[in-house]
Amino acid sequence: MNGLYMNNIYKSFGTVNVLNGVNFDVRQGEVHALLGMNGAGKSTLMKILAGVLSPDNGTIAIDGKEYRFSSPADAKKAGIGLVVQEVDTALFPSLSVYENIAADEIVATKQKPILSWKQQKQRAAELLRRVGLSISLNKLIRECTLHEKQLIVLAKVLSSSARYIILDEPTAALSETETKRLFAIISDLKTQGVSFIYISHKLKEVKEICDRVTILRDGNVVHHGDVSALSLEEMIHYMVGRPYTTVQKEARAYSEDVLFKVKQLHIAKTNTTVDLQIHKGEIAGIAGLVGAGKTELAESLISHTKTAGEWWIDGKRYTFSSPKEAIAAGICLIPEERRKQGLFLDETVRTNLTVRLLSSLTKWQWVLRKKETQTAQQLVEALQIHPPFPQAAVKQLSGGNQQKVVIGKWLKTDARVFIFDEPTKGIDVNAKQEVFSIIRSLADEGKAVLYLTSEFQELLDIADTIYIMVDGQLVKRVSARDITYEQLIYYCSGGDLDGATVRFDRQEKANAVSS
Repeated sequence: MNGLYMNNIYKSFGTVNVLNGVNFDVRQGEVHALLGMNGAGKSTLMKILAGVLSPDNGTIAIDGKEYRFSSPADAKKAGIGLVVQEVDTALFPSLSVYENIAADEIVATKQKPILSWKQQKQRAAELLRRVGLSISLNKLIRECTLHEKQLIVLAKVLSSSARYIILDEPTAALSETETKRLFAIISDLKTQGVSFIYISHKLKEVKEICDRVTILRDGNVVHHGDVSALSLEEMIHYMVGRPYTTVQKEARAYSEDVLFKVKQLHIAKTNTTVDLQIHKGEIAGIAGLVGAGKTELAESLISHTKTAGEWWIDGKRYTFSSPKEAIAAGICLIPEERRKQGLFLDETVRTNLTVRLLSSLTKWQWVLRKKETQTAQQLVEALQIHPPFPQAAVKQLSGGNQQKVVIGKWLKTDARVFIFDEPTKGIDVNAKQEVFSIIRSLADEGKAVLYLTSEFQELLDIADTIYIMVDGQLVKRVSARDITYEQLIYYCSGGDLDGATVRFDRQEKANAVSS
């Protein structure tokens, strides 16, 4: 029987059940969407299919033959391919295009062969033709665009005769034109019998490119069928599983005075222009899917990347050409990649907390160590950093405590605008609440806070105002009290901006009747 069948798949980690008897199948020459919220079990199921994990129970059959994979190499031999979201991790930047495509075959050869590079180039050229990419075979990977790298990875996967290819958020960082080009390639490969498992949060794209859909929730299949039979609202209802409305929280009072505003801010990486404003004491959120352009916006706001536009702080107009100028004006960024961009990992907690304060901690160009240590100790105690020792190595701290250090280095500066990019990434629940407490304290002091995240429930919990970001553009601004979790998902997935409340009310009534 042709097709891929995962039957009765169970997987647990310790006492936590992640997959509960999941059944999943893919037909030959189809695009099958695998949907679910974070933690639904999608990644675990695909890791089992790709040979990274072994199931506790269940079977995998491909084109009539049953398999039990003990490694990714086993899955690859059986016809499974994987195009990861972070394509740079699947390529060698210092090697050429054709060397990357041939790499797996070279590594897999047990005895050192006499290779015909001419044949390798011919084969690479044919594979690139299949994925619609016209590019020099000798071009180095580090010189390629993201879209080119993605297609090279796809060609590399096809070189191993993959018949079932997993695409993990394939359009997250692509432009609209590049996305259409990728869809055309997928459609062409479908006619050649290649099947795709399509994982994405962009539900409008799922409707456009996919044939069938399986939706997971809490490790269980809650829906399986044709994509054409589901509306976006129905998809979201299955993914969420219950009415996910905002908790009626007390409205925070903040000033009517605008503290921070940008006008016609051009973001080069997304080729979009945005306007936004934040009042004194307001926590404004940016809600967007992975790849929507949130980080690009954050970096542009602090002029980390080449940017044009106007910044207004306390009524004064600025233009910036570097982060140094933006910081001097009172803007600070708590970046998404804190270990890469927010910390000196080989230094102490003390050094990291006081690095922005050196001008006030030095005398005749000598650092006053006692004063520096006292300042760091005050911040450690105020932020409840653990372990509570300024001399501790920052790289030894937990993710949550590292994040406190990243925030803490700005608290005694003149910063008035705090930009948080995915601030709870990789930290536990208790640490999240502590970070929330710090953010609320900053707002209560009259600072302007901008909170960018794809964790929508966090925004409903912390923000006063929410901007919706789609493909690099801010398309809607709403009060956090006037929007639900489902509506946030709907808008960020590209749903119509008008009438969503009516449609969701209608959907909820239909669900109530059917139950």
